[in-house]
Amino acid sequence: MSEAALRTETRHDEAMAAARRAGVVWRAYAGAARHLFRLVVPSLLMFVPMGVLSLAGLATVTDESAAQVNGEFQLLGEPGWPLLVWTLVALLASLAGQAVVVPATVVLAAGLLTGRPVTTSAAMRATMRRWSPLLSLTLLGALVFVVIAAAGLGMLLWIEHLLGAFLVMVPLALLAMPCLLAVAIVVLEGASAGSALHRAYRLLRAVGPTNGGLWSGAFTLAFGVLILPAAAQQAVLWGASGNPLAHGVATSVLGLATPAFQGTVIARLLLHRLAIRRLVTEFGQIVERLPECGASPLRPVRVVGALLLPGLLYGGTMLVNPFGWLEVTQTVVTASWSREGASEPQPDGRPKPTVSGWDLQAIHAGEGGRMVMLMDSFAQAKLLTCTDSTCAGTRYAWAEPVGAAETPRAPAARLVGGRLVVATWAQTEDRIVAMTQHPYGGLMLAQVRPLPGQDGEMLSVTRCDDPACTSPRTKDVAKLPFSTSSYQDRGLVIGVAPVADPVVLRFDEDTGAISVITCEDHECARMRVEQPVKGGETWRHEEYRDRSGATMAIRYDGRPVIAYRDSADGSIRLLDCRNQACSQADTAVLSAPGQDHLAPALVLDASERALVAYQDLDREQLVVAACTGTRCTHTPVAKMRNSPGFGLAMTLDGRGRPVIAWMDGSPYYDDWHLVVTVPHSIP
Repeated sequence: MSEAALRTETRHDEAMAAARRAGVVWRAYAGAARHLFRLVVPSLLMFVPMGVLSLAGLATVTDESAAQVNGEFQLLGEPGWPLLVWTLVALLASLAGQAVVVPATVVLAAGLLTGRPVTTSAAMRATMRRWSPLLSLTLLGALVFVVIAAAGLGMLLWIEHLLGAFLVMVPLALLAMPCLLAVAIVVLEGASAGSALHRAYRLLRAVGPTNGGLWSGAFTLAFGVLILPAAAQQAVLWGASGNPLAHGVATSVLGLATPAFQGTVIARLLLHRLAIRRLVTEFGQIVERLPECGASPLRPVRVVGALLLPGLLYGGTMLVNPFGWLEVTQTVVTASWSREGASEPQPDGRPKPTVSGWDLQAIHAGEGGRMVMLMDSFAQAKLLTCTDSTCAGTRYAWAEPVGAAETPRAPAARLVGGRLVVATWAQTEDRIVAMTQHPYGGLMLAQVRPLPGQDGEMLSVTRCDDPACTSPRTKDVAKLPFSTSSYQDRGLVIGVAPVADPVVLRFDEDTGAISVITCEDHECARMRVEQPVKGGETWRHEEYRDRSGATMAIRYDGRPVIAYRDSADGSIRLLDCRNQACSQADTAVLSAPGQDHLAPALVLDASERALVAYQDLDREQLVVAACTGTRCTHTPVAKMRNSPGFGLAMTLDGRGRPVIAWMDGSPYYDDWHLVVTVPHSIP
């Protein structure tokens, strides 16, 4: 035997001895990390240009539904056809790239594991020469995925339990894992797709009592190729959340490096199964089939630059926002909250307050940049205090004293400086109350009460000279021709402008009529009643009546702006009054009809534009309409993940940005959450 042949045989023996060692996944990962700069090159050559082109193409196909939510790109609505086509092309290109990169990495890894390194170009050429069986395996893998998904879905529809679908899909997925080993057999042994599959299953059969079998090999492939990379991806997403640049770089580097570890696991498992079966001839044939070209020169600077480039481009795009996407900060406040009450009572004897899907009533800008939400439904009122406008940190406490009446729901008003005043009944009264701060100090309260033995209700106004209301002056000011439920949340509003007299809005949930009652002096000695919306036929079902309501804001000159849910068709409308009494008004229809629409929220910004937040149920979006008169622009600011909720409130923070608190999901189910959305600008 010649000296060269002897050296070759010795090298084969050493490679087989190394491949025979147990711990395929961990040894493969260690080897991939040690040779990462070589193994990652096919991924860089394929995916870096693809990523740069995809990011550039994204800028040309996005529409108004694109936004940056918490620093990440997100679609707030249904994508248009250009974006769908772009997504499909990018997905197909990525799958095609993966079908080339992983086999090429397998060739590189096999060369390193057997002591016969291969250049990147030779590995890519060897892969492309096997395009036909690799394409067949790719199509077969797609078919297997569809079959497994269909089996899981069928089981879910049959037994209506997620665990059953999981128990069906996991064994099927494990049985399909040898398809990954067939990739290595195709590129390293030159087998056809069918022969490679047959050989993969045959190689994974048990060899002795300690060397495992099909299930052992399937778990090895599942963990090394799928589970561990997915877990690493989730860990990176969690660790880099909140920092667009770090998130972009980390996910990009991990995504580009993952095929190096996947390919090494596949190559090492094939060599391991050949070694433990002592298939010396087949092992040697794999080594001999590798191209005789030596290793590519290491270029670490170029590799590091290519690894960082896509992430830096993405992170820089998110930081600079050159495409003018809407920027939104959003917090799911109740994401980690328990829905169960505390077992131990507080010092006052009451349990710790809990939150329900009915609770959200209002949000106000508090002291020191804090936000305060009034939460009240079927128990005493609570205050949810957020440390800032994004509501990243919260404090939840009872707002009403022990023994206060639980109904009707408590009103609140913000004082100058951010303090909040909450009114409460010492004993249950069948009255609805609204409250606001008077520009000259103190408070103004409006309340309605039914008239015994008569149709209609009486509106009274209370003037207080101080926030504690130590000397209230109450006056009956108007008899209204209707009387609605004392549980109505959005039917009575009072407002006062700095240079005008108080204005009261009353909404009739039965007919949808809106009455505007104007005080003709500061003490409301004389009143004027107008009805800018006459009302008419409504949905009388209780579920839809709960969603009715109106809200009002007062301009500096005293003219009201009213946003309401039309009781006839459920559409959201804006009423822009031409005078303080609202005897003349212009109407803008903001949304399509919809019986599930919730009453909107309304604020005036610094330029006195009316900002109306409402639910667009057709597109499952939360939308803010910015209206100058009746000319409105509509901006989606959030995606509704669940069914329509029963809470919507809005205020402005210290920088003039709208802060929207809303319930995502119906309280009738368990999938609701309290969400705070802050769009950084509204065009």
